[in-house]
Amino acid sequence: MSMKNLVSFITFFPLLLGFLLAAVWWTRDEKNLEPILTGLGLLATITGIFGERWASANEKRIEFLRALLNECRSNDVILSDERFNPNSHRPGRPIVFPRLIISVTEIAIASDVFAERQDRELFSLIHQWRHTANEFNRRLDITELRTFTNLSSQEIRLLYEALQQSKEFNDALNLTQHITTFLQSKYPKGSGDSEVLTPLRN
Repeated sequence: MSMKNLVSFITFFPLLLGFLLAAVWWTRDEKNLEPILTGLGLLATITGIFGERWASANEKRIEFLRALLNECRSNDVILSDERFNPNSHRPGRPIVFPRLIISVTEIAIASDVFAERQDRELFSLIHQWRHTANEFNRRLDITELRTFTNLSSQEIRLLYEALQQSKEFNDALNLTQHITTFLQSKYPKGSGDSEVLTPLRN
């Protein structure tokens, strides 16, 4: 048994036991209101604990959805940067490329905030996105290492053209746009909250 389950058991078992004893007490003395009041108090405590946990988890999930959408939009802007267009470069001048951002993705995966069944598809997508973004960023590292050696202008241009046409670039572009569309279509209003993703932050 994990520590979390052990703490839950220690918390709820006495409450449930107390509720059952209050019910038994009431069946033996139906004219006495004290067991009813005791049972109602224990029931309110149990439901209150569950309600607070659900509200806290839901609020955390909503914040992650907003942050993830913002991260996708930021990455879309990065991939549209003119530095990824070889035609905008000065001949023979190597450049440093911006990297894709995966900080929210990393935290979301580590926290398991989207591990519930309702978010299973999103959880799979952000796992795929983390792999794709890491592959793309590594491709940028290799390209920069090669272009900052003594290469001719033509060789540098060929490397930049290869980067723009690479599988890593196209995968990153397609996947970030797919996740953005997925978030906006599947989570436009969230679960019972009318403004989960509607106040989009830029």
